[in-house]
Amino acid sequence: MKFTDPAVMAALKAAKASNRTEWHHEPRGRGAGALSLKASAQGRGHWYFRYSLDRKHQYVPIGAYGKEAPEIPLRAARDECNRLDALRATVPGGDLRGHLMVKEATEEREHRAEVQAVVEAPRHTLQALMDAYAVALESQGKKDSAQDVRGMVRLHLTEQFQDYAKAPAAEFTRKQATEVLRKLVEAGKGRTAGKLRAYLRAAFALALRAESDASASSAMIGFDMETNPVAGTVALTQFNRVKERALSDGELRALWKRLEATDTPSSLAIRIALLLGGQRFTQLLRAKVADFDQEAGTLTLYDPKGRRKVPRAHVLPVGKAAAETIHKQIASASILETGLMFPARGGVPMTVRTVSKFLQDVRAAMLDKKEAQDFDLADLRRTCETQLAKLGISKDLRAQVQSHGLGGVQARHYDRYDYMDEKSAALTAWASWLTGTDARNVVPIGQKRKARAKAAA
Repeated sequence: MKFTDPAVMAALKAAKASNRTEWHHEPRGRGAGALSLKASAQGRGHWYFRYSLDRKHQYVPIGAYGKEAPEIPLRAARDECNRLDALRATVPGGDLRGHLMVKEATEEREHRAEVQAVVEAPRHTLQALMDAYAVALESQGKKDSAQDVRGMVRLHLTEQFQDYAKAPAAEFTRKQATEVLRKLVEAGKGRTAGKLRAYLRAAFALALRAESDASASSAMIGFDMETNPVAGTVALTQFNRVKERALSDGELRALWKRLEATDTPSSLAIRIALLLGGQRFTQLLRAKVADFDQEAGTLTLYDPKGRRKVPRAHVLPVGKAAAETIHKQIASASILETGLMFPARGGVPMTVRTVSKFLQDVRAAMLDKKEAQDFDLADLRRTCETQLAKLGISKDLRAQVQSHGLGGVQARHYDRYDYMDEKSAALTAWASWLTGTDARNVVPIGQKRKARAKAAA
């Protein structure tokens, strides 16, 4: 059976009408298994990857069918089949299901041990509170933030104020919090003080509500505090640096010329980020090969920023230049066989620091030749938005391209339009300008929808 969305809906309707579970399969070629749909008597569907082992069918669950997260649409189910089939090829004996069960059990055991270690550490100290907060961030997929919390607490709290770190968190006072922050401010580290204050305040806030919030990590329970002492300290907003540096047309073209002269992973990462409108490197470098859908011409990144517990899928249309660049990186990455688009040694994603160091070398050469004034990696995203605005691309569409400012009530709950046509037109015009081929086919938000409505009337 060749699956289509209408065919899947028909199968679910038939299963419900017959009041029995029915299976349907889409073969993927000899030895490549099949995408299977389990249609329940209740009219619900679940995807499975089916393969044969010792002449018996084995099923690996993929998820529930549907178009709203966390449900899985047809195209995503096929992509997951591709990933699972590739993974099966690396498993000794081809027992993918057994391999995944062992892996899941191991990860669950390690996670329980980690949580238990936090709970059984000197209990309810300020140090334990911050450790528990880092674990809570990790459970939400915010590993970078968790790492930042651990490093900042170690350097500026544990090592500098051991007595406070070892004391019960419930006894930490506003005066003590101010003392910790003042030491950083007086050392000329006002920005760091502001970040540490934000982490401390968030940790206390989470512990305060953990007793009544079932979604909060159990490690945050039992600190027996009644107030948030950090909330009473004065915010250090005067140290928030609002950077304004954006590369000029000439600087950006000079940078692009130098980036095109080499195909190192760092160079390719910067080129992809630029071609896609200035994507965040923390998200791009975590991308997997399976996130690039060549048939659909899209790359899906995952945005964990803000208070969301599940990263938001950020789907980007990929034009010719970006696709060619992604293919180069995938070809290079395939040597390590990790499934990551930008792998580093140890099977982990390449770090932003690695890309930043590469750009420092490029920048030094540009400064030496007087091709640009000083800039850094963080300036590239701002530069892209500035250039997109100069191309006539609206603020709303720039927000869709760069995935920022989309956390409001309207965007989260009501606006389900994917803006793919508009994003595609905008990125096509942008890539044409960036690569020097020109062509400004920018389509403002709403224009295509109005055209369709007019044609249908």
